[in-house]
Formats: sequence, C-alpha cells, structure tokens
Amino acid sequence: MRILVFEYITGGGMLGEAIPRSLAQEGELMLTALLRDLSDLPEIRTIAFRDVRFPISDRAFSGTDWIFLDRKDDLERCLDDQIEYCDAVWPIAPETGGILERICRRVESAGKTLLASSGDGVSLAASKFETVKRLEKKGVPAIPTFALNTSTPLEFPLVVKPDDGVGCEGSRILETKSEWQAWVTAIGDPTGYVVQPLVEGEPLSLSALFCHGKARLLSCNRQRIDRSRGGFSLRGCEVGAIRTSLSAYEDLANKLAEALPELWGYVGVDVLRCEQELKVLEVNPRLTTSYAGLRQFLGFNPAALVLDLWRSGRLPEVHPIAEMAVEIGLERWDDG
Repeated sequence: MRILVFEYITGGGMLGEAIPRSLAQEGELMLTALLRDLSDLPEIRTIAFRDVRFPISDRAFSGTDWIFLDRKDDLERCLDDQIEYCDAVWPIAPETGGILERICRRVESAGKTLLASSGDGVSLAASKFETVKRLEKKGVPAIPTFALNTSTPLEFPLVVKPDDGVGCEGSRILETKSEWQAWVTAIGDPTGYVVQPLVEGEPLSLSALFCHGKARLLSCNRQRIDRSRGGFSLRGCEVGAIRTSLSAYEDLANKLAEALPELWGYVGVDVLRCEQELKVLEVNPRLTTSYAGLRQFLGFNPAALVLDLWRSGRLPEVHPIAEMAVEIGLERWDDG
C-alpha cells in the first residue's frame, strides 16, 4: 500500500514565504513521528514531499521516498500526480484559509482513500464559531464563542482569535475597551475573527480516534501554554499526563463524536479544565503535536490503529503501558 504523507509546512506548502520556526518545528515533529510509525509497517510504502530549505532528518525511514520541491508552482502538479499514484493520502495541514479542507476534497474527488476526516468534517471543525454552535446545540460544554460583528457582546477581559486559526496563532488577550479599539484599528477588518471570554483553567488536550459518531480516547494531555506579548504561546505538552478520573474525558470524547459525526480518524481536542468542569476550546481534525509522544505512551503504533480502523470500521481497545507522561518540548523563540 502506497501512502502519500503530505505535511504542508515542511512539504512545500510555504515555498516562497518565510516560515515561522515554531510552525516548522511542530510540522517536523508530527511528520517525523508519522513516518516512523508507518515505516514499521511492512506492507506500507510512503511518499513524502520536502521543501528544499529543510534538510532530511538524520533518522532513517525505511520505505519512504522523498520528493523535493523548490518552486511553489510545482506543488500542485506533484500533488495531483502523487494522489493519482498512491493508494491513500494522510494530510497534515493547517485549517487556516481552507488549506486542509481543499486537500481532503482533492483526495475525495480523486476517489482515493483519505486517512483523515472528510472535507465536510474539516470544514465544520475549521470554524471555531460553527463548531461551538454545533456543540452547544448538542449540549456539549464549550467556551462561549461569538463571531465579530456590531452586536458582539464585549465583556473584558476577552480573547480574540482567527475563526480558522491553528492553536495559539493570532490569539490576543484584550483587557480593556481601549485595547480593543487599538486592536480593531491595527487589524483593519476583524471579519474572520471570533471573540471568547478569558476563562481561567488548566489547558489540556485529548488525543482520540473518531469514527462517525463514536470515539476512543487515546490519551489526555497537559499543555504548557504561556501568556506572552498579549497572547498565548504553546511551549510543549505532556502526553498522558492525566491518568485519573478518565471516565469524564472518555465521556466528553464520546459526546463530541456524537455531536460531530463527520469526524474520522485521529482528532485532537483542546479543553479547559475549570475547577471540576471540562469545556471544549476547539477541535482539530488532524494530527496534533501530542501525536509525537503517543507511541511511547501507548506502547504500540498509533498509525497502525488508524489503518486498522480504516480496514475494519471498528474502534480498537486501548490500554496504555507508560507509567509516566511523555514530554514533548517546543523551543522558546519569538519569530520576527
């Protein structure tokens, strides 16, 4: 079976643009982990794109063929060629600007296997506003999220962020009305942003497998998030840090799956634990940084779980073996 693994940031999606080092690091972590897992499956051969600005990792991935790109114009042609050549595609791409959705729909249109959520599922999850609307309608606890318009309620402090942004990207904490006015002036057009109350709580994430209305929790992770420069920065995570009272997290994952039956495969969910209540921040219909520590925590190959789910349509039983959380650190830097 030939699988095209397309990691957008390091795979040519940003050719001709400056790439923030934080995005490159997270992309490389996820790509390396996935190629490592797929290379251990004897029936799998992988093809991966590579922006020529990034050297190949020192780690060897048996069964991986690299396609090097130095011009953005070549990406579309190569993508079409490899989607046609391969049996399946596993995209790792941001939801921002519809990037992930377009890739997923392209694979679907070609009639090839998509090892991720459908274009419809990605389209819904990409919008924080639409996702929270759906969750509230289904009774799933979530952080209140409002689209920015003239009638948007403003109670300070608050958080503004792109509706389809990834992680902490573009998020700003605004403490006063004057800060709000200065932000609006600087942005120019706030269309495409959402506003949320600044809620205090412990930032967590769920790594889970979804299958059209059902879910299996793989790990509950602690996120290390700093407040800096009026916003937030992800500094790493501890995969499997939460080991007690997991029934509450399993219940939340199942409620999410019921509310969002369009989702399939690996999904990451950002959650705030506010005292004894869990509230959903956003849903990521793709691999997340936590995936990089998942194999060590589980004691078995998470990519194999996804392929087994595709073949059988059944969610696996999961019994992690690690006695301690797996640390995933991200370097501290400010991209210029």
